[in-house]
This record gives sequence, structure tokens and C-alpha cells, in this order.
Amino acid sequence: MQEVTAVLKSLIPCRMEMAVGGFTGGTGMLATILFGQWNNALTALAAFMFIDYISGVMAAYMRPKAKLSSKRGLRGLVKKLALAMLVVFAHYLDVAVGQQVFMTLAVYVLLGNEGLSIVENLSYCGAPVPTSIKEKLGQLAHEKEGV
Repeated sequence: MQEVTAVLKSLIPCRMEMAVGGFTGGTGMLATILFGQWNNALTALAAFMFIDYISGVMAAYMRPKAKLSSKRGLRGLVKKLALAMLVVFAHYLDVAVGQQVFMTLAVYVLLGNEGLSIVENLSYCGAPVPTSIKEKLGQLAHEKEGV
């Protein structure tokens, strides 16, 4: 009987388990409300955004003219939040029309954009990027500055 009582007591969550479980459950619920059913494309976008942010910090460290700045870092995070809001907007457009078109399109466009940014950041860090790609990235950077 003591063994049964011990097993039953072990099933009751402690405060830390309740806090972590509540946070995890709340975060998952919020993500589902905002983005709909989570899929591999959203996972890839989240990973690309994380890699882009980290590689951007690394590129700023490696470039002599660029300086590490908390203000620029915060701007990068705000940009990532704005991109996530775009995906949420596209999801609710999908809900409105009963299709899965807009969010998929938005996610894949953002994956391409984040991918280019990652390659650009890694080239600043000294990663071996082919010359033709570096030239195209230089053209894109020049066009971006002109806008």
C-alpha cells in the first residue's frame, strides 16, 4: 500500500513542473492561435531567423567598419517580430478564404530572404562563398542602399 501511495504522490506535479508546464502550454496555445497548425516550413523559418540573427552579430564583429551595437541588435529583433507578424497576417488571410496559400507563400518568400541574409553574413565572416554569389550580394546591397 505504501508503494501505491508513493507512486500516486509522484504523479502530483510540483510548483516548478506546474510553472514550466503552464508556460509551455500557454506558448504552444498562443503559437497555434497565431500561426495555425505548426508545420515544417514554420520550423525552417524560425531556424533561419535565429541563424540570421546570430550570423548578423558575428558579421558585425568581423567587419572592421561595423560596430556591435545593442540598438542595432534590438532593431534586428524588431524586424524579426515584424516578419512573424506578416506570417500571422497571411495565416488569417488563409483562414478568411479557407485556403492555405498566403501563409505558405509568405513563409517561402521569407525563407529566401533570410537565406540570402545568412549567406551575406557568413561571407562577411570569411566563409568560402563563390565569387559569383558575392558579386550578386554586392549588387543587392548596393540596391538596398539606394532605396
